[in-house]
Amino acid sequence: MLTTPPPAQPYEDEISLLELWRILAKRKALIMVSFLLCLAGGAAFAFLTAPVYEASVKLRVGQVKGEEAAPPVILESAEELSSRILAEYGEDVATGVKRERPFIAAASVQKGVTTTVQLTAEGDTAEDAVRLLGDVVRGVQKAHAAMFENNLKPIAERLKSLDQQRVELKQQYADLTQLAEKLEEHDNVQASLLMLERSSVIDSLNQQATERLSLSQQMMPPATRPTELIGEIAAPAKPSKPRKALVLALTAVLGMMGGVMLALVAEFVSKETLTGPPSPKA
Repeated sequence: MLTTPPPAQPYEDEISLLELWRILAKRKALIMVSFLLCLAGGAAFAFLTAPVYEASVKLRVGQVKGEEAAPPVILESAEELSSRILAEYGEDVATGVKRERPFIAAASVQKGVTTTVQLTAEGDTAEDAVRLLGDVVRGVQKAHAAMFENNLKPIAERLKSLDQQRVELKQQYADLTQLAEKLEEHDNVQASLLMLERSSVIDSLNQQATERLSLSQQMMPPATRPTELIGEIAAPAKPSKPRKALVLALTAVLGMMGGVMLALVAEFVSKETLTGPPSPKA
């Protein structure tokens, strides 16, 4: 005859939810102390730590359009620019040596836009962060302005040459027209030859106009543009660090969790002290 085995007894160290609640209620003072200590520490950190202000701006590197089939000439690659700015104005001066605020905390190439660098400055005051960003941007624009002019110089010289040639061709056209009108009454053949020569001058003028238009378009945005800001450098209204609300919330959660863990440990130690170690089996 089959017999039903007795139900398995729960493990002695298994704690039910009701027992857990009883322990937490019993040790609520310990939990409250842990909570208040952590919250006080978080409040001290949040309100006593010196505030840090951040200001950010985007800087678009300039370029000059080259020949029709050639890609634009970038004044300075965004990666090189960001590395140069961090080396000159970043927090790390050398190995183990830090720069005091204000400094450039980040200089990163904007994702998907390889000619745009986002700069973030940290300062003890909002004015410090804004002033540093302004100095950095003006320094970059000044350096790039020289590169910009040097790259535009050949195009500008070619346009100047075309303008001089155009003046000469227009004068030649006027002279040929005047001479052809005089000869038309006496020598039609010579007048016809002059008119043919005048047609070649017109062709030259048209070719120059086409080239001048192409060169002018190369010098206009967006094909050609200097290094410029995207937006304005605005002073931050409040500090970025420390984030007081976040610090207080985290310390409150950690204090509560720590209090619960301490309550469970205290209850375990109390039971071990009262019952003593288990007697060895015979």
